[in-house]
Amino acid sequence: MRKYAILAAALLMTGCFHEFHEKMDGTGTMAVALQWEQAEDAATPIHNLTYSTGGSTGSFAGAEEAASELLQLPAGEYDILVTANMTEADGYILSGMPATKADGSLPEVKVSLKDPASSPAQAWFGVAHASVKDDDVTVVEPKLQRLLSTLTVNIANIPAGTTIALTLSKVAKEVILTAKDNTGRYGVPGSETVPDLTIPASTVSLFPTASGQERCILTIQLTSAAGIALTVVCNAPCMEVGKDYILDLDYNELQPYMYINSSSISPWEDGWTVDGEILNPQE
Repeated sequence: MRKYAILAAALLMTGCFHEFHEKMDGTGTMAVALQWEQAEDAATPIHNLTYSTGGSTGSFAGAEEAASELLQLPAGEYDILVTANMTEADGYILSGMPATKADGSLPEVKVSLKDPASSPAQAWFGVAHASVKDDDVTVVEPKLQRLLSTLTVNIANIPAGTTIALTLSKVAKEVILTAKDNTGRYGVPGSETVPDLTIPASTVSLFPTASGQERCILTIQLTSAAGIALTVVCNAPCMEVGKDYILDLDYNELQPYMYINSSSISPWEDGWTVDGEILNPQE
């Protein structure tokens, strides 16, 4: 069963909100109540939570502190952007904040990584819409979704002394948090890519594949203890915002060029499997 963190609603009923300015005619009140898109994230510690809407912004140490605030806003329609654990200290750079416009809509807010290959800790964001009514309290429930993709590469039966170097190409430079994809989901990778990333042969957290790319390329460089090199180019599916990908390979079955297919393990996780050898795309 999905677990929700609707702290604002609980505090609203108990009257445990901070005091706010005297009520003005034609204004209403917004309370922010967080949910998690993935149930297993519900216990995640939040060390920084920000939200922005309708000319108002806030930054809080955690969900409980944020839930103790009410936003007094003119009656109308509002979009709200919430980010969690997405600070410069965490390795993220936000642009377009504060995300406020006079009409209550959100401008284009982007996030990038200080170091695209750093594999930072996961961050979360959510966008929600609220109708604020005069002399009423509206509880808005942004659903926090994961920002980073994760890629796990496992290679079995590697001979002793073999070294491995992995390079991933076509990774997006930024993600537009306030944009929707063709399914209506928020978080769209930008079209600009970062230089090819050197990643570990284990699990790495990174941005998804850039928009406009049909697939991404994973290059595996193996060097035996005797100095013999083998290069494997994997033509892989695009990675999406917040999803996990697992690629299991066997050293004895590696080919110079391999086409990778994707199969769903869960709504948030895909397994990558080898479909077969393809021609060298450079020839």
